[in-house]
Amino acid sequence: MRIVILTQVYYPDTVSVSQHLSDLSERLSNEGHQVCVITSKYGYDTQEEYSAYEIRKNVKIIRVNQTNFDKTSFILRAVNFLTFNLSLLIKSLTFRGKVDLVIGTTSPPFSSLVGIIMTRLKKAEFCYWVMDLQPELAIESGLIKKDSLAAKFFTILGNFVITRSSKIISLDRFMTTYLIARGANSSNMIEVPPWPVSEDFYTGSRKDNPFRIENKFGSKTVVMFSGNHAFVHSLDTLLESSKALSNNEDILFAFVGGGVRKKDVTIFKDENKLSNIIQLPFQPRSTFHISIASSDIQVVVMGDSQVGYTHPNKIYGAMFLGKPILYIGPPESHVSDILKNSEGNIEVKHGEPEELASAITNFSKLDEKEIKSIGQNNREYAEKNFTAKIILDKIIDFLESPLN
Repeated sequence: MRIVILTQVYYPDTVSVSQHLSDLSERLSNEGHQVCVITSKYGYDTQEEYSAYEIRKNVKIIRVNQTNFDKTSFILRAVNFLTFNLSLLIKSLTFRGKVDLVIGTTSPPFSSLVGIIMTRLKKAEFCYWVMDLQPELAIESGLIKKDSLAAKFFTILGNFVITRSSKIISLDRFMTTYLIARGANSSNMIEVPPWPVSEDFYTGSRKDNPFRIENKFGSKTVVMFSGNHAFVHSLDTLLESSKALSNNEDILFAFVGGGVRKKDVTIFKDENKLSNIIQLPFQPRSTFHISIASSDIQVVVMGDSQVGYTHPNKIYGAMFLGKPILYIGPPESHVSDILKNSEGNIEVKHGEPEELASAITNFSKLDEKEIKSIGQNNREYAEKNFTAKIILDKIIDFLESPLN
């Protein structure tokens, strides 16, 4: 097939969507498909400008221009999205050659509308890879009001794309329920989670971990939140627990990555003069496994009203790399579904910082062998269910299959 993928982020960007789409496009190319990616010239969390055109691993990459304003402002972020989608639309309308399949995601929302337009012009199929549901997620995150014009507009936009998609990829059972309620054709839908973006595995000892040494973690129990600090990631309970444990010199909270909520962590740390919080930038994919391995427990966060609207995928990489999980969120979600299969992980609700602080304290008292046992159980479960090969095999079989 001749496949076009529309996305705002792609290699060498290190955010999750970029890495998953890079994996998918390269695997499709390896399977004999002709793949072209149309994406932005800028990274998600950087001012770096990438080349306008390149071929990488037999995948053609076309990068379009857009504004690249400060992403801490919601309005300026919206301008960035709009200018990107305008450039994406122009490039799609002028794209030469036959196309059999267009793949788009929900990030940003307009890109899949462009995909629908392109498929009509090219008489192609459109596959909608749903990473989150809008406007529900924006409403629950407090970005827009439920009865606002923006909410109504994005509902219409989302329903338009959902009902006109040839195929849909959903991430979990909760999301599938919402998609069907919004008009998705269940006979042409697959339910598969994301896969770990790194299958490298750190085999060295805890004390010899290079990332741990470089950042002077010492013998402390390291509680790590790694990846994008997005609007949907409510970090209040985790931050309050760090404050409650500020006098415990044996516990360190590491926030690795970036995004719009990174400044919230910085402000909280500075206002409360917390020396038990360390902030570090996004780590390159080549050393991602080493940074994760430097921690003792990995944090996964989901908002109380966000189940089915978003799908935190930090859990997959952390489990695959043999890390215990600290889950902050509602008791029924795709995360809790997974954790039912592995003992020793921590689950707390939002608004329970004292309970969380107590759980972290108890965890810090476990010996290294006990912590390794929890992580090993997580890894074994991940290896049976979440490897890139397992998930990509399912997705590619789905994309290559005829429509029902």
